[in-house]
Amino acid sequence: MTADRGADRSLFRFLLVGVCLAALYAVLAAIATSRLPLPRALSAALIWLLCIPIGFWLHRRFTFVTRQAHRHGLWLYAATQVLGVGIAAAVSFMLARGAFWPDLFVNLLAAGLAASVSYLISYRIVFPAPPAE
Repeated sequence: MTADRGADRSLFRFLLVGVCLAALYAVLAAIATSRLPLPRALSAALIWLLCIPIGFWLHRRFTFVTRQAHRHGLWLYAATQVLGVGIAAAVSFMLARGAFWPDLFVNLLAAGLAASVSYLISYRIVFPAPPAE
């Protein structure tokens, strides 16, 4: 398998896992931002934090199956997700209105932006390619 083909497959699996995670995040965040008596950005960030361990496990198990996680992979993945929390909170702060359907779109946008950054960091750093032999 060539490196490009492996990247294509991991990207497809990342997108598949990511779509599931984004949908979970978006629905939970929209419920939280429209129903909880907390600032919308905080609600969105808390929901994102709840999704971190689920995401790491799914990517480890299904996305990057042929790659060894970096020895500090969990911490690096968590740091990547903290960046994602920042993106989600910033987008929610700027665009969320406190209404479910508009906030669902806003949170899907935030999840998409964060996912792009997450894939690049995960592919290159968290789950690096094995050294050539």
